[in-house]
Amino acid sequence: MSITSSTVATPRSILIGLALAIVVNIFSLAGSFHVGYVHLTFAHIDFGILIPFLLGVLGPNILLKSIRPSWGLRYPELLFVFCLGWIGFMVPSWGMSNYFISMMVTAHYYASPENQWEDLFFFYLPDWVVISDRDGALTGYYQGIRDSLPIPWRSWVIPVFWWSSLFAGLLSVGLCLVVLLRKQWVEHERLSYPLAQVPVALTETSEKDPSPWPGLMRSRMFAIGVALSLFMMLWNIAGYWLDWSPFPINATNGTAIQFGHAFPAQVIRMNIITFTMSFFMNVDILFSIWFFQIINTLEQGILTRVGINASSGTAVPGGLVAVQFIGGMIAFVLWGFWIARRHFGEIWQHIRGGPSSLRDEDELLPYRTAVILGVAGLLYVIFWLHTTGMSLPVIAVFLPLVFIFYMALCRVLAEAGLVMVDLPINAHQFTVAMLGSASLSPHNLTALGLGSGFARNWKTFPMIIPSHIARLKSVMRIEGRTLFLWCAVTFGISVMTAICFTAYSGYRLGGAANFYQNIAGDPGFYDLIGGWMKNSTSITGSEVIFLLTGAAIVMGITIARYVFPWWPLSPIGFVVAAGGSIRSAFLPVFMVWLLKIILLRVGGMKLYRATQPLILGILIGHVVGAALAILADVLYFPGTFHEIQNY
Repeated sequence: MSITSSTVATPRSILIGLALAIVVNIFSLAGSFHVGYVHLTFAHIDFGILIPFLLGVLGPNILLKSIRPSWGLRYPELLFVFCLGWIGFMVPSWGMSNYFISMMVTAHYYASPENQWEDLFFFYLPDWVVISDRDGALTGYYQGIRDSLPIPWRSWVIPVFWWSSLFAGLLSVGLCLVVLLRKQWVEHERLSYPLAQVPVALTETSEKDPSPWPGLMRSRMFAIGVALSLFMMLWNIAGYWLDWSPFPINATNGTAIQFGHAFPAQVIRMNIITFTMSFFMNVDILFSIWFFQIINTLEQGILTRVGINASSGTAVPGGLVAVQFIGGMIAFVLWGFWIARRHFGEIWQHIRGGPSSLRDEDELLPYRTAVILGVAGLLYVIFWLHTTGMSLPVIAVFLPLVFIFYMALCRVLAEAGLVMVDLPINAHQFTVAMLGSASLSPHNLTALGLGSGFARNWKTFPMIIPSHIARLKSVMRIEGRTLFLWCAVTFGISVMTAICFTAYSGYRLGGAANFYQNIAGDPGFYDLIGGWMKNSTSITGSEVIFLLTGAAIVMGITIARYVFPWWPLSPIGFVVAAGGSIRSAFLPVFMVWLLKIILLRVGGMKLYRATQPLILGILIGHVVGAALAILADVLYFPGTFHEIQNY
């Protein structure tokens, strides 16, 4: 059977994909709010998507195909279902919902004479982005209401509408950049998209193969990996009742190494998802990640020893060394745009109707449509920010930084697949640091503070997962416009699911004040505005020097890669070095680097590829074990929990 859009986006695959996205949202939020698993959605692929897909889609599909092959989803359909679930994974918890919902609900509830919010910035806070306590909407959300009382949905409508419209604008700009850069990254720079290899490996089957099992899962190495990883998880679960030492793969295990006084501690912790996903990264990137972590530690310690305040006292959180890495991140993005300049020129010729070799049939959207959508989205985002009180000059600084930071993570994930990578600083904080809080009006500071609802959203929105799905489009061989349509529908349904479930949990399931994950009602986002207004901050000369030094280092590493074929360092290791989750990933990254070095030197690429089923088996066994651990907590330890991983 030939593969077309009608054989991929079938009615059953669409319904299952939409259902998967809804389950991903409810499972992730319920696990976070009511059980306590705060890291279900922390990484770019995590338990929040893997558990529902493996146990709710892939497992039953194998069973159905065993009974009658025609009943089961085919390989392209399975991949399409995963993509819709992955779009849904963009939204809950760490994705985006907790951030902007927190901005809506915390302002009036947590305002007090002690924090002085009302005196400092309530006059400048637009009432259409927050929920007031009129009719007890906030009190009921945080403390719960009786079942006999209706949920005050009306109080949520206006803020949800305006925040959702902002996200639609941001997503339009992000999607435009994804479409414009896909061919450059895939065909010219040949980025490997390591994370996209995982769903392909888990679902890939041949039409002529009668087995209901994906080819990967029939490997003996895969079975060994599953058995090994699942045994360790079952051993740790049994430890909930029995007094024995667990395998050091859960959140409670780990240590910190202190190199000396004034040197920051290096976290040593094992994380199976980080370990398995890192196996698909290039050796030079793996080496660069742990190498620059050591450089980070040594540089901070040496600067402190010689009397330079390297770890605090700067406008940018993280100190001078963090400023240096941020400069490198900005240079990394700008260099990426520079090397794509000819590609952008061809796109412009194509849009104008001039002579061009480019064709956009393989894209999610035609280039002209993508540009129109991106420009319209950008104009709306500018309008939204200006309406909240941000001046146009500040927008001209803030908005480019937002998309530079988004682009940095999108490019890092496309090239390296760093499943746990995060930002060292958020764009609104960096804007205040660069411009100085004393030089910004209260209107601007308040509007920038609202950036906590989206500018600190580093995990998935609005470019990383869409860029990977654009890459997978050619594997599914689905028409781009069809894929775009159903991804857009899935995103909208996921946003409404997350909002409704979060609100329902507050009003009917015990009150948001009792949620395990504090970010569901964290007043710290608004404390940021108060801190800016109370304390005058401005960037110093030393910070500017470190910022420029970081940019120069990244450019030097990049040029060296072009000039010297043997050059062992990748700029990605420098770009991500200031991220907190990267410091915690030192051990698994180092172990994978060492393992790949041994495999490649002993058996070359043949041995490396032969080991991939073992690594993916370890991942799947760990995911199944995590599902069993969650089930054990829900059934036997209500009111408490055992965190199964940390980053």
